[in-house]
Amino acid sequence: MSCGLAPKWAAEWVNLKVSLQLILQGVFLFTLSTLLLGWLLPKIYLLLLCAIHSLVPAKAKHEKDDLELYESKKKEHREKSQTQYDSLASEYNQRVLIPRQEEKRRKKEEDFIKFLGPAWKGKGSPLGGQIFDDENHCDSAGQEAARRRIVREDINLDVLAAAASNAAKKQKIKHVIILPDEPSADEPDAISVLFRTPLGTTFQRRFLNSDKVQCLCDLITTKGFSYKSYIISTSYPRVLLSDPNVTLSELKFGKRILLNIEEKDAE
Repeated sequence: MSCGLAPKWAAEWVNLKVSLQLILQGVFLFTLSTLLLGWLLPKIYLLLLCAIHSLVPAKAKHEKDDLELYESKKKEHREKSQTQYDSLASEYNQRVLIPRQEEKRRKKEEDFIKFLGPAWKGKGSPLGGQIFDDENHCDSAGQEAARRRIVREDINLDVLAAAASNAAKKQKIKHVIILPDEPSADEPDAISVLFRTPLGTTFQRRFLNSDKVQCLCDLITTKGFSYKSYIISTSYPRVLLSDPNVTLSELKFGKRILLNIEEKDAE
């Protein structure tokens, strides 16, 4: 009976030994693969990072070059448009504004010469002498003038008082000039305004798009060009800025504009 159990026990021991060998081999292979993966994964990760970093700068550089090209073309187009605008404005000034100013100057000279000339060109006679109530008895123009110079004593004082009251009501409150602070050149809402005076000189100042035309009128007044006698206009096409309550953003001037200071036509 013991002889029959020995082969059975030997077979089980062989099977157990084979199972242990398989288990040890599996553990060994698993440990080896884990070590290999732990060593390879950082290397692969570093290679991927290097590849990504080598691609990203090239793309960023390409985008930067495109942006610089766009800004260069934009600046070139702006300068070309400004040159064309200045050329049209200069042509309009030579063709329209200068002849108009010369005509005004010539008319003023004629009026000045008329003013300095003799006020009476007919035959004169001395004023005074005997005054007649009947116009038919006036022997001369001087006597007629003396008769008309008599001031009436029955002037209606109520009418004078009413006229003085109406004049006081119509008297305007004196406008106090308070210019807004000049924005910096880096202000995105700033607009640079170049003024051309009737004397041929220019001056420049920056405003905000939210400022009104009244601010422009106040500025030229401080420069000696009262808004009562002068008006502001665009160069080309010529548009008079007659409404002081309009904002600069409504006029759509852009970032830079040239404006002319013109003398108002005598009414």
